[in-house]
Formats: sequence, structure tokens, C-alpha cells
Amino acid sequence: MSLQSKCLTVSLFMAVFLCLMSTVSIAEVRVVARVGSVPITDFELNQKLRQLIPLASSYHRGVSQEKIGELQVKAMDSLVESALMVQYAIDEDILLPEDAVGEEFKRLRSGYSTDESFNKALGELTRTELRDAIRRKLLASEAMKVAVDNKAVVTEKSVKEYYDENKHRFKRPRQFRASHIMIKVDPSASSETKKDRFEHARKLAQRAQSGEDFYNLAYYNSDDKTKYVGGDMGYFHQGGIQKELEDVILKMKVGEISDPIKTLYGYSIVKLVESNPPQQLSFDEMKGKLKKQQKKNLYEKLKADWLASLKAKYKVEKNIE
Repeated sequence: MSLQSKCLTVSLFMAVFLCLMSTVSIAEVRVVARVGSVPITDFELNQKLRQLIPLASSYHRGVSQEKIGELQVKAMDSLVESALMVQYAIDEDILLPEDAVGEEFKRLRSGYSTDESFNKALGELTRTELRDAIRRKLLASEAMKVAVDNKAVVTEKSVKEYYDENKHRFKRPRQFRASHIMIKVDPSASSETKKDRFEHARKLAQRAQSGEDFYNLAYYNSDDKTKYVGGDMGYFHQGGIQKELEDVILKMKVGEISDPIKTLYGYSIVKLVESNPPQQLSFDEMKGKLKKQQKKNLYEKLKADWLASLKAKYKVEKNIE
């Protein structure tokens, strides 16, 4: 099967197992839960569980019975949530776009070269049952759009008000550019070796402070890969570098060269090339990010409130047969 077919197989089973198959007769399957008038069967629960178990066992050889029990609860919660949305869609007379089910069915079917391979992917499900599962999946999606998506609207005015109230939070930290010469020291080295390495670093610092070209000193002496660009560390913000180095850099003036600084890796000699103070970020710079975050927060709140109201409105029965 091609990569495209494999992807469509995943889509197919996602559609099937996240939805409810009302056309399966109650005589053929056991109903393990009911949300309003919508049944959830043991077949659906088992298939949903099979989706979750591979994720839980990705880094383990097996899954404990205790973990399986936790996954069963998670699977049931997911199916109940989907059923709540379907029941809401039914009660609110939410309609699907014309032939939406047919188009989705065609999309799934197109991933298979023959009817035989498609039927094999369906397993125990008939095509009629698949269409009904697709319908329910799409109904749940439409319900989400009506109850949540369409209401999760954030205006530029509200974003601007939030920005103005929290302006002090939106600043670009102090920025630096520096070059360094690293003299590595093995932590397990003898005290004599460590002393020699420090002396080597001290002499290099003196040469640099005396006016010798820092680029060349770094190129020929540094043990860090930045040696190939004269020790250039590039730009970094306050809080974005080793504390030992930052504590010294914060006290330096542009052009100044430090004495050897002891770090986890050995000794570093730093030259401060550039220092830029903190900058206030404008509303235009922050607008997109803030709007996206506000919309996400509003969406999550609306969804949580909506699902809570559905759980209060519709009776959820479990282990009923």
C-alpha cells in the first residue's frame, strides 16, 4: 500500500472510531454507555482503546493492566464527548452541507486501488455503517462550529486594551553580541593540568587586552567551534547564556575584554562587541501573537463551558447492558 493509502487508512479509522454507529443493531453489540439517545457500544470502546494503547506503549514493551484501565477511562471520556456533540447537533437541527458525507466517503475510498482492499480496511464495518459514522463525525464538527468556533471571536479593540494594560510585559530583553576564546578543561584532569590550562587562558587574555587581534587569537587558540569565525557567539538576550558568562558580561563595556571566566567547560575569555538596552515592543509587533493567544484562551473556555452544559443537560449512563 502506498504512503498516501496508509495515511488514508489512518483517516478512515479515525473517522470510524471517534464516531457512533447507530445502524448497528443492539442485538449484535453490547451497549456500554448512552448519552441522551445516542448509544456507545463495546465495539467502539475497544477500537478506541486500540488507538490509545500503541501511543502508551511507544517506549515500552507492554502496557500494564493498571495503565489499560486508565486508557479505558480515557477512551470512554472521548466517546462520551463526541456523543454529547452529536446529541446537541440532533436537538438543534444542525444540518450538514449537501453531500458532505458522500464527499468524505469518496475521499477515504480514493486511497484504495480496489474494492477488496477497501473492504479489508473496513473490517467488521459495512459501507452503510461507515457512512453513518462519517455523518456523526461531521455532525459533531458542525456542532462545534456553531457552539464554539463561531463565538470565539476576538476584536482588535480587546487585543489593544490587553496590550495597553500589560505593556510593561512586552519588552525585548537586553541584547548582546560577544566573541570568546574557550580553553577547555577536563573536569577529571589533575590539579596540575588545570593550573596549566588556566595559565594558558590568562596569557591569552593578557595578549587580547594588550591589543592583539582577538579574531586571530580565537582562531588559533580556542577549543570551541566558534574559532572558525573568530570566536563570534552571535546575538543573545539576557538570560540566554551561561550564568557565569552573563554575570561578567553585564558589567562590561563594549570593546572590553574579560579575564578568564571559569565555566563548566573550562575557561572563557570574552570580548563584548555590542550591547543593546531593553526595547518596548510596539502593538503592531505584538498584535498577531496576542490575538492568537486570546482566541485560543477564549476557544478553550467556550468549549469547556459548552461541554459542561451538555453534561448537565444530557444524561450519561455507563455499563448499562
